[in-house]
Amino acid sequence: MRARVGIAVALTAVASLALSSCSTESEASSADSNQIIFATPPGTDDVKELAIMTDVADMVGTATGKTVKHESPADYLGVVEAVRNGFVDVAVLSPFSAALAFKTGSVEPILAWNGAPDPASYCLAKSDSTIQSVTDIKGHQVAFVDPGSTTGYFMPKAMMAEAGLTDGTDYKSTFAGGHDSAVLALMNGNVDVACTARQLYTSFIAGGMFTADDVRIVGQSAPIPVGVSIVARSGLDSETRDAIKDKLPAMLAANPEASKILGVGGTYTADPDFSVYEPLVTIAEAAGVDLDNIR
Repeated sequence: MRARVGIAVALTAVASLALSSCSTESEASSADSNQIIFATPPGTDDVKELAIMTDVADMVGTATGKTVKHESPADYLGVVEAVRNGFVDVAVLSPFSAALAFKTGSVEPILAWNGAPDPASYCLAKSDSTIQSVTDIKGHQVAFVDPGSTTGYFMPKAMMAEAGLTDGTDYKSTFAGGHDSAVLALMNGNVDVACTARQLYTSFIAGGMFTADDVRIVGQSAPIPVGVSIVARSGLDSETRDAIKDKLPAMLAANPEASKILGVGGTYTADPDFSVYEPLVTIAEAAGVDLDNIR
């Protein structure tokens, strides 16, 4: 039920994107061939992170030799819907969003990076909380990030399922809408636990959201078997696809900050087939989430 509410939000995001990007037909499929509409998923409101995403958009423009219009729909699945409906040409997708989109024929993957060996997610509680471990989450309120978030939903939910905890039965959950919003909900006392991306933990401390003494890491999820993907809408010309495939990985690797935010420091697969994403489907099933039902 909660996931379907998330999709309603996603569709609203797509409607908003459509209004800003097109009139009666999608701008991506009908506009100037010298322009690319590029979308990135929501992250945090951190000015530095937003600037890095702009840098990534500029890289796409440099790789293709085209002008780039950068969009950022309000939630993860809004990006999927925007690409599927032709409002966006090229997008960055989180691992589970990419798996969903590929499984349902919504996008054409161009690049998929391998996952990192580190824990994907941290679940945090306040340091004065009685919650010490994942099993202690039973009976408490959890803030996830978004129905399409890999590190803010799928991975921590799978971790809790592995510990024998069922969402809605053993604990209650809500979607905060963003990684920083989930952590703020914890710090403001609105929830007992917040789950977020491991790599954002130090960024939140550096940004003054909390100190290491304010919170306790009560759970660390398994690593993600697949990293982020760069995907295209159906029908994108092969010249643009090939330019991104051939040039963008090296550009990202040369930018440490962009590589860190996107998690693209390792090896990657060009033109991945669905076998690349199959491990994610297994994790989703373990978490009790059917990818077909969150469209």
